[in-house]
Amino acid sequence: MKKLLMLACATLLSGCAMTMTAERCKSMDWFWQGQRDGYEAAPPYKGSMLDIYTAECAVHGTKPDAEAYAKGLESGAQNRLSWWGPAGWP
Repeated sequence: MKKLLMLACATLLSGCAMTMTAERCKSMDWFWQGQRDGYEAAPPYKGSMLDIYTAECAVHGTKPDAEAYAKGLESGAQNRLSWWGPAGWP
C-alpha cells in the first residue's frame, strides 16, 4: 500500500513539474531549452516538446520562439550523437 501511495504521489508531482509560468514563458532562452531537449531525447523523436510549451504558454498569452528552439534542438541532438553515438549503439 505504501509503495502504491508513493508511486501515485510521484506521478502527480511529475505532472506538475512541466507547467510553465507566465514569467518563464516570457523570459525563457528557447535556444537553450531546445538544446537541452535535443540532448536529453533519444532519437527517433516522438512528438514535440515545443507543442507542449506552446500550449502551456498560450494560457499566458505568449508563445515560444520556435525558430530558436528548433536550432537548439538540432544542436542538442548533434551534441548527444557526438557524446553517445547513434541510438541503439552498444
